[in-house]
Amino acid sequence: MHKSQQVRSMISQHAIAHNRCRGIFFLHGAGFASWVPHIPLVQEKLGLNHENLGLALLAAAIGVIAAMPFSARFSNRFGSNIVVKFSGLLFFPSLVAPLFMTTLPTLAATLFVMGFCAALMDIAMNANGVSLERIRGKSILSGLHGFWSLGGFCGAGFATLWFALPLSKTVHLPVSVIMLLATHWYLQRGLLSDRVHPATSGPDNISQPASPPYKQPKTGTERPIFWLLLPFGICAFIGQFGEGVITDWVTVLMIRALDTPVSVAAAGFAFYSAAMAITRLSGDWLVMQLGRAPVLIASCGLATTGYLIIALSPHYLISWLGCFIAGTGLAVILPLLISSAAASTGKSGGTVVATIAAIGYTALMAGPPVIGAVGERYGLINAFLLVAGFLSLIIPVYLTSMRKRLKTVRNS
Repeated sequence: MHKSQQVRSMISQHAIAHNRCRGIFFLHGAGFASWVPHIPLVQEKLGLNHENLGLALLAAAIGVIAAMPFSARFSNRFGSNIVVKFSGLLFFPSLVAPLFMTTLPTLAATLFVMGFCAALMDIAMNANGVSLERIRGKSILSGLHGFWSLGGFCGAGFATLWFALPLSKTVHLPVSVIMLLATHWYLQRGLLSDRVHPATSGPDNISQPASPPYKQPKTGTERPIFWLLLPFGICAFIGQFGEGVITDWVTVLMIRALDTPVSVAAAGFAFYSAAMAITRLSGDWLVMQLGRAPVLIASCGLATTGYLIIALSPHYLISWLGCFIAGTGLAVILPLLISSAAASTGKSGGTVVATIAAIGYTALMAGPPVIGAVGERYGLINAFLLVAGFLSLIIPVYLTSMRKRLKTVRNS
């Protein structure tokens, strides 16, 4: 009876940890969405042109890349839950700092710090999700990313409501940060403790992750982590490249190619965002029912099809459909790859997430300017057709280097 009670207690704790992790993802997405509406206000306050604003925002991207190795090491050494705790205490206040800067260098410095803290928290919470997925023995990472999307929707909605009321726009972000910080302090205390101790833990140490639900591929020698994760990273790069392009360019394409009004074109991105959220929230169920490999292939096919529809659409209604299909396809690629890489390689969550996230964020940054240059020379329609072909490369990468390894992963 005592053992049965202990098992029930462990299951209850893991369920609580899962809900708390969902909440952390939600808060991270809400924090980003709360900051985004203030970008044009900061630009206007400092009198920045588009080029200077782009340089300032690039500092945030550099901060993201700079944080990757630190977050992996910290998560592996201290536990991802500890890194989530302290990085959140830094990240949310960092959202407010740019509002009070008076020069371009100081703005860039605060945005670098924001990007650095955001990435610390992002990698740690994904690593915690990987550990939780292992110990629960089922796919949950796609659903966690779905809660990030929901957080973004709610954060943007709250900002829209605040801006519509006769309230100070400058006060919105400090008020939001106070609420986010208070909620973060409550949620982080229930996260799974996944610190790897050198000594073998006893049976009473229920916070230690159980054996992961996969079989390690048997090889004669230990392969370097880079080569183990390379095919997953390539697919992550392709998928995130597609996300970055559609986020920054689909509205412009609809306006220029179809002479669509701005408000109508913006609805296309709304359809894309809705598809992302819906698919991510149902992605874990799809993986459990169909398996990781079929979901990855189907996602690739849908993303490619969506891009083709957007590029060749004769009417904005068809473009909306293409946006929804593309969002459905792109939604689960990154969380599925992180989960699959962690399961098939047996590496720690922090290491896997940092490696793949670094490649993915690089693609997010590289995609929009590359396609902007291609679009300037050959037209945006041809640029979107090029991305459609690029997305289709996920399938040959899977067939040549990932098929056997994904078979070692237990999906249910």
